[in-house]
Amino acid sequence: MKQKGFTLVEMLTAVLIVGVLVSIALPMYMRTIERSRATEAMSAIKAINDSIYTFFTERESCPARFSQLLVSLPNANEATADTSISTKFFRFDLGGASVAVPGTDGQCMGVLATRINGGSYNYTIWHPYTRGATGTSLALQCDGTNDKSIAVCESLGLYRDDTQD
Repeated sequence: MKQKGFTLVEMLTAVLIVGVLVSIALPMYMRTIERSRATEAMSAIKAINDSIYTFFTERESCPARFSQLLVSLPNANEATADTSISTKFFRFDLGGASVAVPGTDGQCMGVLATRINGGSYNYTIWHPYTRGATGTSLALQCDGTNDKSIAVCESLGLYRDDTQD
């Protein structure tokens, strides 16, 4: 009578193959998840900066607190909605960007999004709003502090090395 089943060598070979596949796929999966989180932050930055512009055009002054803006972020900690508001993955700082939101006569500084609770991911996204020969640039910019963070910024096309012109 012949026994049916797998030998120990066959089982170890299958586990080894699955382990190799997981070790290859998991980092790419994690980077894709992180990229989607950064994209969500980019959308929030756009909405907040648009709300700052709207507030300025209506009142001719800059908002001092997030609670004055007509924007809400999903899963945001509204209890601390002063000049900083936190979501599960980012902290948004009102007036944290180094350049003003266009249309506010240089008075209202843009919002800065900083990755929090990211483990090995540590980066910041903001609108640099620069004026050039072609007008105002509205492109986002991302700055990472380590290789994984820089890779996320580069995959979004937002990373600009300080050595570049």
